[in-house]
Amino acid sequence: MTSEPTLLAEHVSAFLESPYKPLLMFISFVAWAWLVSSKLEKDARFFHLNYPLWNAIHMAAAVVALGAMLFIPVFWVGWPLGIALLYVPVHFYWRYRNQNVPVAQQFHLSKDVITTRMETRRRDKAAREAMLEFTDAEDKSRTVPPKDDPLFAVHMMAEDIIGPALDARATMIELAVAQNGCAIAQMIDGVKYKRDPVPADAALKVIDYLKELAGLDVEDRRRQQSGAFEMRGPAGKTELVASTAGSSAGIVLRLEFDRAKRLAKPFDALGMLPAQVEALTHLTQVHERHGIVLVGAPPGHGLSTSMYSLIARHDPYTASLKTLEREIELRIDGVDHARWDPTNPDIDYATNLQSILRRDPDVVMTSYIKDPETAAVISGLGMEGPLIYIPQRAASIAEQVREWVKLVGNVKKATRDLRAVINQRLLRTLCQNCRQAYQPTSDQLKKLSLPPGKVKELYRPGGKIQVRNKIETCPVCGGTGYLGQTGIFEIMPLDDETRRLLSSGDLRAALSHARRNKMIYLQEAALAKVAAGDTTIEEVVRITAPAKADRSADAPPKPEQKASPN
Repeated sequence: MTSEPTLLAEHVSAFLESPYKPLLMFISFVAWAWLVSSKLEKDARFFHLNYPLWNAIHMAAAVVALGAMLFIPVFWVGWPLGIALLYVPVHFYWRYRNQNVPVAQQFHLSKDVITTRMETRRRDKAAREAMLEFTDAEDKSRTVPPKDDPLFAVHMMAEDIIGPALDARATMIELAVAQNGCAIAQMIDGVKYKRDPVPADAALKVIDYLKELAGLDVEDRRRQQSGAFEMRGPAGKTELVASTAGSSAGIVLRLEFDRAKRLAKPFDALGMLPAQVEALTHLTQVHERHGIVLVGAPPGHGLSTSMYSLIARHDPYTASLKTLEREIELRIDGVDHARWDPTNPDIDYATNLQSILRRDPDVVMTSYIKDPETAAVISGLGMEGPLIYIPQRAASIAEQVREWVKLVGNVKKATRDLRAVINQRLLRTLCQNCRQAYQPTSDQLKKLSLPPGKVKELYRPGGKIQVRNKIETCPVCGGTGYLGQTGIFEIMPLDDETRRLLSSGDLRAALSHARRNKMIYLQEAALAKVAAGDTTIEEVVRITAPAKADRSADAPPKPEQKASPN
């Protein structure tokens, strides 16, 4: 009987006698070592992705792979298995990397290697000339104008305006043309940053060029217009929404990048605290889909996103969901979107909404209610009507209630059907790649009403990282120290007692009653984000105390103003 050590020795001896088997193993490990050392480690260092941990994972995989190749008796089983073990960590690093770097710097494999190479060559060629290609409002691809065409200079200037905005993660860019020139500003994580101005005559040519792509009337420089088109560049496809308005002082063009993608945010990703989510959960139940929910925020603080998320959380298979909007910014599957045209003199908003309500919907999302006629239609439905979400441009719950009562004209009629009042803000979230931890003092925690025992460290924005012995700008956030935004909310659910107090005109008592029922204030929700390491105290102050915003600027370049986009 042959022992196991003897069989193993015979296997190794046979393996060493075959010249091509060690060669295949050698080639496999050389290719793997080149990839890990020259590509993956440098990439992990650059993006600050814990390269020592990944190196250890790769080395552990190499040891296991070597064992599989040497000790599995059938070489043509052990060798492929070893290669698979070598490259499994590479696959997981690729997925982890793409989740933690900007979209423009993510790596995606094409279905065909030849197609990838051709695309790379095309981009390299484009980088030497024009980099952006447009598809107009009629879905027709527009080639870059020839170099001898006067439009070529206009196209290149459009690239010089749009390209840096995309590289900086801007969500919107605005061109304001006046007689003395064109001011340019871009919005990054809700903060507007100034850019160098350009001559007015050149900017007007760019605006006309972009308006034509969006299908707008180029000759009309006064009327408000809106249109959409697409753009392709090194970072992929981008959808643009162009809006223009003019006056005797000049014309303003606003370009929003991928607006629909930013608006399509799941309800559980808005930023509400668990207790706040729980306070609204019952409104999705069949027997609770009645009454009015007021949703408010100052301009530029994510109100449209929240409105779409609120109606999208209802099940379209069990509920009839309808909207009546002045502009349909996002289409949701299962929701019947209707657009009201304010330029049509034959039908007003109230009449249009009334015709929708006659179809017996379960949930309705309205546009901004500005007229008493529409408010009367909604407030006359009672608790037997549908659940109606109403957006408001307001800075507090108290302001929202007062505005609604004023529109309805009768305090009891306005408050009898209220189910909840929501107010919100957007604040910037810290870049996880470069945020800097510090230990707060007990006095600081006491002033912020944060628990000293639970909160051991807070964070401040960094904007810089150390790569070997050099301090470099963070490649993830671009040096601002922040990456993205989240919402903070104040939600007042209304029970019978709260409605009774409101109907009597005692708003303060109603708010006190809601507080006794554990309503979370806006600032408390913001400080919970600080304690979780999601944002900074300075950002909370900037959002909740606007008067101090200009004195607390903490992110280069210097912002024109600290306000969030629509």
